[in-house]
Amino acid sequence: MYPYQESTLLVIDQANPTQFKIISSDSFIRLNIWERNHIQEWIRKAPQILGEELLVLAIEFDRFLQSADRLDILALDKKGNLVVVELKRDGFAAYADLQAIRYAAMVSSMTIENLLPYMVDYKRKQCQEQDYSTDKALEELKEFVEKDEFTELSNRPRIILCSENFSTELTTTVLWLNQCGLDISCVRIRPHRVDEKIVVVPTVIIPVPEAKHYQTEIQKKEEAKQDINSRAKRPTTIKVLWDTGKIKAGDRLVVAGYLPDYVKAKFDGESPYFQAEITGKQGKVNAIRWLHDGNEYSISNLTHIILTELHPKKQSPTATAGGSYWKLVGTNQTLYDWADEVWNEQNQEQSK
Repeated sequence: MYPYQESTLLVIDQANPTQFKIISSDSFIRLNIWERNHIQEWIRKAPQILGEELLVLAIEFDRFLQSADRLDILALDKKGNLVVVELKRDGFAAYADLQAIRYAAMVSSMTIENLLPYMVDYKRKQCQEQDYSTDKALEELKEFVEKDEFTELSNRPRIILCSENFSTELTTTVLWLNQCGLDISCVRIRPHRVDEKIVVVPTVIIPVPEAKHYQTEIQKKEEAKQDINSRAKRPTTIKVLWDTGKIKAGDRLVVAGYLPDYVKAKFDGESPYFQAEITGKQGKVNAIRWLHDGNEYSISNLTHIILTELHPKKQSPTATAGGSYWKLVGTNQTLYDWADEVWNEQNQEQSK
């Protein structure tokens, strides 16, 4: 499948459209085009070459534990998925699939909070944006992704392989891996010498357009299902516990659950800073009162404030499920887990 074939361009004289030149494809090696110095730069500055809108986050990414490997380009797609881009300038892209799968596995556990410093480093060094900050990075991520609530990265990165050509062994492997649930694309970039210039023609060969359309329709169907299911999800943590009589006004809360190390180092369960109480109010911003300042907050907003203030660099968490950080005084279960348990019990009773 996809054996190497010469491709041709017709360069047409606009003043006399019947006159044209036939330009055969060349090779990057003969043209002295290099992977890192040239191809990587093209895609970094114009990622649409790969057939879609991508936000480049890093190049030569090497922050892998106990590994000296370098990921060519790390990007984000419009759905909020990390995209591993592996580049090869040779005509067969040998082992590109294996390398990219390894890189995808390595970044699969990355969170937005982990990602932001690398994005800042890339913008400052490669794009010369010296004033770029983590706040700006987070804003850019959320503006780029086409989701109303983009709070975290998917743990299933996509892969794009980009090369002058692909061997039969590689394309067969990619097609099989896609059938197994991975998302891997192959983009062929073919150079042509036109007078003193080089014209590069990109072509997405996997998935083929018909398959891409099918995958898009399937994805829309799955997203519709998820949207329906999301409407059936439980209400907020405080509402579930309040409506079922598990909590009442005046109940005391204390910070608990999974705490970052920088919070654990300062944690004092007796301090008003780490305590709050249920107000009994049903508004989104006044469910609890912080004993530290006496003001009312939503549980997620108060958690966000505490985590930010205690962070050594005052860095804001990217997404905060407030109920996971608090428990009722005298209990061992977080409010979030308690609400889940109560909600599931209710649904089981209703289904009987």
